[in-house]
Amino acid sequence: MGRITKDPEERKKELIDAAERLFIAVGYDKTAISDIVREVNVSQGAFYYYFDSKEDVLMAVMEKEIAVMEADFIRIAEEADLDEAVKLNSMINCFIRLTDSGRKILSYIHEVKNKEMREKLRRTRPFSRIAPVMADVISQGIKKGRFRVNHPMETSYLLLMLLGPVLHAFYRPLTPGESKEKNPDDGFRENMRSALEDLLERMLGVSDYRFILPL
Repeated sequence: MGRITKDPEERKKELIDAAERLFIAVGYDKTAISDIVREVNVSQGAFYYYFDSKEDVLMAVMEKEIAVMEADFIRIAEEADLDEAVKLNSMINCFIRLTDSGRKILSYIHEVKNKEMREKLRRTRPFSRIAPVMADVISQGIKKGRFRVNHPMETSYLLLMLLGPVLHAFYRPLTPGESKEKNPDDGFRENMRSALEDLLERMLGVSDYRFILPL
């Protein structure tokens, strides 16, 4: 079957989607660039037109996850019938409930051997797209007397920075012999969840709303 010429952005999206499917199915390490291009029916030269390496397409998959999260944040922010505290609770739960793809890829990036990849992800400033949406909701809540916060944008970034390590702790790869059902860290996880809920209430100055994080 001959290769079909497509719009460059459409082709790039196909490569990202194919890479994501393969990373989920067989893992990042076991996926070769040749597998990705075979999936899309293009040449390796076409792959290198868009990406410098397999690592670059992995970053593109993560950026896709962030874009999906940004869209979810915007949708929640525009819900006219939701209280600002409820909106913020929904956004935070959206942040910590990654898709299957996001969980697997984040777990891989946080493996000890992938320090350089983590640094590359950090340089993409992943919070820069979602923090402003959260900050707008906090600002609206301040105007209505729901929150007592002086710096909405800084508070938004701080909340996301605090939740980042939670993702690492909860979506880390299991060690050999460790059961997900009987994880010895369950007590620690519950304590962290409770502490985060309390911290949210204190940071935002909310006295009549209980944040719930079903981690």
